[in-house]
Parts: sequence; C-alpha cells; structure tokens
Amino acid sequence: MKNIKSNPAHEYEVLFPLVNLLLFDSSDSLDFESNYEKLSDNFIEAINTTNPTEIEDNFFTKRVYFYLKELSPKGREHLFNVIFNNDIFISTLTIGNLLENGLLPDEKNTLSIQNKILIDLLNYREEAKFSRSLVMYFILQFEFIFYYEFSDSKIISKIEYNNIIDRLGSFKEPTFK
Repeated sequence: MKNIKSNPAHEYEVLFPLVNLLLFDSSDSLDFESNYEKLSDNFIEAINTTNPTEIEDNFFTKRVYFYLKELSPKGREHLFNVIFNNDIFISTLTIGNLLENGLLPDEKNTLSIQNKILIDLLNYREEAKFSRSLVMYFILQFEFIFYYEFSDSKIISKIEYNNIIDRLGSFKEPTFK
C-alpha cells in the first residue's frame, strides 16, 4: 500500500463531485464568476448539528451513498486507487478496527483486519457494494469541511473552495483562510 502522489490535484479529482454535492447540493463543477458561491441550506444546517459525520442516516452519509452509487466503474477504480494508496487511512482504519473489536495489535490480527479492508474496497470497485470501511474513509477524509471557518456562514469564496480542494487526501491540519 504505497502512497504515490504524482499530481495530487488530479489524483483526487474523483472526489470533487462529492465536495460539490456536500457544499452546494449539486455535483456539478462551479465557475465562481463572482468569486463567491452560496452554500446550500442543507450544508449550513448540517454544520450546526452535533456530529454531522456520524455513521447514521444523515446529510453526510446520504450524500456519500448517493455519490458512491453514481460513480461509474472507471470512477470506482480511480477511487479504489486513491484509498488503497493512502497508507495513513489504511493504518488508521486498521488500528480503529483492532481497538473497536478488542483485538491485540499483533501481526495476525493486523493482517486480518487489513485483508478485510482490502476485500471491502475490492467489493466496491468490482460490484459497487458499500461497506463500513468505505464510509469511514469519507468520514476521515471530509470531516474537516464541517469545521472549516468560512469567512461568511452562507457563502464560500473561490479561495476557500480551493483550500478545501487542496486539502483532499491529506489527514493533517488544514490551512484555513
């Protein structure tokens, strides 16, 4: 599971429609003619909930499932590669599963959990089957959007949008504004 980043913006391009779906209720690209766009009412409401990315039937998970369902086989392949090559995510999810299931972090348990994660990813790539591992990727990847400090609570500037896009694939602290 090697982390290869030749062109980060292009590598995560498969995630742009989900960013747009979350922020604007549409997966279409934006032109930012006025350098600002209105955030969707649904996103603004989700920001004000206690845990917008909790694994339950909510704004975030509905958007994630819609996005995953609509991805083409080529898009699923691209997404598989993005997730599979993210060592930090695979390690984080592995440790989380070990702790959640009360397992010792030995080689046998670690390999078992990593194999399950790989099977989940392959099942999505090949058959579009959803899994907890897949949803957890999106929670870890997109949670920061709900805590982003927009300059205005109802609009997003082109610069803020580009900061969010630049943050994709990174699990480090984002640079706000």
